[in-house]
Amino acid sequence: MNRIVKYDLLRIISCFAIVLLHVSNGYWYVVDINGSDFTTMTIYNSFTRFGVPVFFMLSGLFLLNPEKELSAKKWISKILKLAVGFYIWSLFYAFQSVIYNGVLHGWGTVTSDMWSNAITRFIKGHGHMWFLLDLLGFYLLLPILRKICEDIKVTGYFLLLWVIVRFLIATVLPQIDGGAVYSFVDLMHLYLLNGYIGYFLAGYYLDKVHIPVFIRCLLYALGAGALIFTMVRTLADCRMSLTYDDRWFSPSNINVLILSISVFVFFKYIKVPRSIAEAKWITVMAKSSFFVYMVHTFIIEKLGLLGIKVIAYPVALSIPIMTVGIFAVAMLAGWVVGKIPVIGKWVTFQ
Repeated sequence: MNRIVKYDLLRIISCFAIVLLHVSNGYWYVVDINGSDFTTMTIYNSFTRFGVPVFFMLSGLFLLNPEKELSAKKWISKILKLAVGFYIWSLFYAFQSVIYNGVLHGWGTVTSDMWSNAITRFIKGHGHMWFLLDLLGFYLLLPILRKICEDIKVTGYFLLLWVIVRFLIATVLPQIDGGAVYSFVDLMHLYLLNGYIGYFLAGYYLDKVHIPVFIRCLLYALGAGALIFTMVRTLADCRMSLTYDDRWFSPSNINVLILSISVFVFFKYIKVPRSIAEAKWITVMAKSSFFVYMVHTFIIEKLGLLGIKVIAYPVALSIPIMTVGIFAVAMLAGWVVGKIPVIGKWVTFQ
């Protein structure tokens, strides 16, 4: 795959945003809702919400282009590579407790329930691995989706329907007492329009269509507004209900959609200085981004067991410091692992 520097930069930044998300979100559900720590965590958290949608968009950008040949052999290879990589990582996460107890306390202490739970975790994957399962589903649909992308107008029509059904009807109408319309549309069973597939298609679509400067500026303003809305509305809803209401953090809400599109479009039109465009570290980091996504939760979990938690320190400083540290360690590990013959490519998804 030919590297495009601006999208490599976007991949790195999105990966960093996901690490920041899990660092800032880890104790969001336990701190005092009315406290300053909760406010700080919510602000950091809101900045990260474009990360996963943009990952989907970047994947679609490079896989859906009908001008690039995708033979049956290459298509099947991509599916197998993703599926095998998923279960290598699932194996890594699922049996940690079994191995820990077996080695430290003797294998006789490992109960049948522990084995059963480990096998279940292996099949389903670690919590953050849902992204790969969604991506695997999109891979299975690639021949169909690439046909949709042969006509950019058809792609635009699909995305229009997706925005209407997934966002305007499913998330906006319930806020304005539009339950009757929502129920009617729900009876149509438009399941294909209810997931994150639109993000996958949007990456290709937004890259191909020209967006005038005026529309871009308007989009950037809307993106900034969506970011502020996410912070303010989340804080207000949580403190009004005295519950940890995270609905406005979801990629299923229109504020996250607007933020994600504005970030993607910004990088589409960004002018990368030549000194940066020719830097080899960008390609290296971009290639390691999947590994960082897969391993960063492991680092967070182990730091927590050692008592190194963001809430143990002033969160305004601990969140960015821990994020940078975890991101750097994971990125370095990804670079090293990627050099291992054969297994490195499967583990890093290169």
